[in-house]
Parts: sequence; C-alpha cells; structure tokens
Amino acid sequence: MSHGQDEASQESLLLAHLERIDGVQSGFYAIHIHLSQLRSGNRKPHYLRIAARAFENLLNNFEATLFQFHSADFLLICREVPIEEVDPVIYKLRALFNEDPLTLGEEGSLDDRFTTWYDLSQGRDYSTLKEMAAELAEEDENRRTKKAEAKAAGEASAMQGEDLNPGNLAAINRNLEGVRIIDLIHQQTAVEVVPGGKGNVLFREHYVSMFDLQKRIAPDVNLFGSSWLFQFLTETLDHRVLAVVARWDFEEMKSPISLNLNVSTILAKEFQHFHNNVGANTSKVVVEIQMIDIFSDMGAFAYARDTLQGSGYKVLVDGLSPLSLQFFEPGLLGADFVKINWSREFLGEVPSDRIVEMGKVVEQTGKDKLILSRVDSEDAIKWGLSLGITRYQGRYIDKVVNAMVSKGVI
Repeated sequence: MSHGQDEASQESLLLAHLERIDGVQSGFYAIHIHLSQLRSGNRKPHYLRIAARAFENLLNNFEATLFQFHSADFLLICREVPIEEVDPVIYKLRALFNEDPLTLGEEGSLDDRFTTWYDLSQGRDYSTLKEMAAELAEEDENRRTKKAEAKAAGEASAMQGEDLNPGNLAAINRNLEGVRIIDLIHQQTAVEVVPGGKGNVLFREHYVSMFDLQKRIAPDVNLFGSSWLFQFLTETLDHRVLAVVARWDFEEMKSPISLNLNVSTILAKEFQHFHNNVGANTSKVVVEIQMIDIFSDMGAFAYARDTLQGSGYKVLVDGLSPLSLQFFEPGLLGADFVKINWSREFLGEVPSDRIVEMGKVVEQTGKDKLILSRVDSEDAIKWGLSLGITRYQGRYIDKVVNAMVSKGVI
C-alpha cells in the first residue's frame, strides 16, 4: 500500500536516505537513541517533543538529519559533523531522562543501552543499519495497513481514532478556540503538614483533563498521535486557560493557585494580558514549568523565571523523580518550589545510602521548597518525611484535605 510522499513514515524516509548515500558513505555516522526502552511515563508525547528540540541547533548548523520512529526511538545521521558538537546533545538527553534506568550505563560501554553508534563509512555498520531500516519500514507499513483496514471495517477504537495530522489540525484547533473549557478545569491541593496534625494550603493546582478535552473537541481523533502537532494545540490550550482564569476575582481568592504553562506561553502576549488582569495579586499565582521543558532551552527558562519572579509570581519546577535527586541539584534553578514525583517502585529501588544523599539534597534545596507529588498512600508521606519533606500533593492528599476540611483544621 502506498501512502504518498506527504504521509511517508520516518522509517521509510530513513531507508530512502540510506539508499541515497550508498557508495558515498565516507564521513557519515549515525546514532540510534533507544527512547522506546524508557519507562512508559517517560515516553509521553510532550517529553519526546522536548527531547527532539535538543537537536535543533545541530540540525540548523550542520549536515545532520533526525528521524523519529513510531516506537519513540530517534536516529540521527551526520555527515562531517564533529563529535564534540554531538556529544553535548546526547548528554542533554541523558540528563533529561536521568532518573530512568535506561541511562545508567556509561556511554560507549557494553552496558550502554541508551545509544548505539554506527560508522557508516564501514561496510558492516552501514549494512547493519540498512537492514534494520528495511525491517522498521516493513513493520511500519504493516502497522499502517492494518490500521487502515480496521478503520475501514469500523473496528477502530473510538477513543484511539485517527492520528492528529495537518489535515484535521486546523479544524480541531478552531474547536479548541471556541469550546467551553471552564468545566474541564480540575484542581488538586498542595499542602504543608505541620505539627499537631494540621495542614496549611500552599496552593490549589488548576489543570485541564486531557481525556475529557479529547472527548469534547475531537472524539474520533487521537490528539497524542503526533507530538509535533500536539504542541501546537497545547499552546492554544494554555491561552484558553489563561483567558478563563484571568476573569476570576483574585482580590477575594483565599488560597494561591497554580497553573501549568509552557515557557513559550509565559513569553507570549496572552500571558501579558493575563498579568494585567491579575494586577497586584501576583503573589497568589504559582506558575509550574516542566523540567524537560526547562532543559530544552535554559536561556528562555531563565528569562521567563526572572520575569515572573520580578513581577511577584512564584515559579515551580515540575517533573523530577526521587532518583534524579542523586544526579541533579534542583536548587540551582532558582525556583520558589520544586516538585518531585512519587512512585511506589522507589521504595525498593533506592538503597539506604542514597536516601541519605537525597536527604542532603533536600537540605541544600530547602525543605520549604520541595513538594512530593502524586502521593497515593501513607507510605509516600512516610517516605517523604524520611527525607525531611513536609509538603505534599496527590490523590491521597485530596482525601486528607477533605477530612481536614470536615474537621475544620484546614
């Protein structure tokens, strides 16, 4: 089945690229980045999109081509590109996913499962990569054929639907610009546990349920089918949320709120309009920024952070895991809050000596800055307390907050 050049898969484009350089591979090399082997939570479209941004300068300034496979793997082909230009990009990717076991092996060692390098000037490496590309192209063609057949037979899942593509993006974006979203905005409270069993509200995070949004604006389209096009929609969504929240009465607001925003949104005119409406109440707004978004452009983040804090907003860095505290000192980012994501698997994975090390990081960052999120049990709170953390957020905290409210202690 032919899909046409406009719909050619990355796998088939890679095979065509390799065929074009057959016989003239001198100076060419390739790096296969095995992101498909990351934990599922690290393979979200937003994370993959930010990972791809790390290559932008390389692609713009050198003869290099990046292929992004359906599996989530990346493959970079370079011609006469100095290794010292590529190494920092690969290092940045490792840093983005440094809490994932995939990145633990030393680069270039037998234990390195994160990357595979090919010297395409060597016949064996070229043949190996070309065979792999042919297999990937065939697998992708089979997948697309089966999907088309299932759709034609009416067997495609309603929630899966067709992938987001340039053909349906404009209509979906228009739907997003005009649809009612205020009832899709959910909230979750972050609290500080204090002696005596009482709790202080730090802020109430407001976010849009993407599952509910998909049902409302595009029930037959998989919004996450293209990480690139989904980015365009998230920016529109940011603007819609800002427009809704800007109408709230910040003077009467008893507790601060937090909003998840892209760095690009913070620097856009829509945020300036929101800022004008917030007026003198900026201290009641916390802006959450994903760690992986921060790493994609540290300069833009630093400018956005300074602008926000200079105007009285609080800045929160989100997207860290407990294991990442071993490798990265979040206090260096100069944020007001740092949120780390709890996962039950860390109960058994983190040796006691590393618990001590992470406790030191907590001290260095500041206990008043760290928030343990995704808390789903009392075990998570006990784990956090063992590190000196007293600020929490998650489903279990929602239950605790409701109980405290009923008792009048919060």
